Amino acid sequence: MIQVAVPYFTFDGEAQEALDFYKKVFQAEITQTRYFHEMEGFSGDKKVGERILHARLTKEKKDLFYFSDTFEGETDAGNRLSLAVNFSSEAEFVHAFVLLSQTGTVEIPIQNTFWGAKYAKVIDHYSIDWHLNLENVSTTKV
Repeated sequence: MIQVAVPYFTFDGEAQEALDFYKKVFQAEITQTRYFHEMEGFSGDKKVGERILHARLTKEKKDLFYFSDTFEGETDAGNRLSLAVNFSSEAEFVHAFVLLSQTGTVEIPIQNTFWGAKYAKVIDHYSIDWHLNLENVSTTKV
């Protein structure tokens, strides 16, 4: 079962600034901030390492938006928004991945993550960017 679909904003180094702005706009809280330097095997420079890999903006314990920076030059005004879908069933997670990837482009294949989830990223044939996430029961927050 799909738990929730969350708009996912990407930035070229401005994620922290956008988080702070939207925190005020929606009177929300920034949670689960992770940085590029926390990734296993990260070998970039310090500037890239301090970019936000993933952060959540939440209100009343519910996710409103997700935020991430990209590597320099990977984001422009036309691709700043994608959708993150959190699943509670591995069968539905895999089903969605298989169907999206049949006619789309797999950016990140299904993999276990350092945040305790299975994750995949696919751009479908309509150019919609999908972040598919199956969190362990102990890490799920909706």
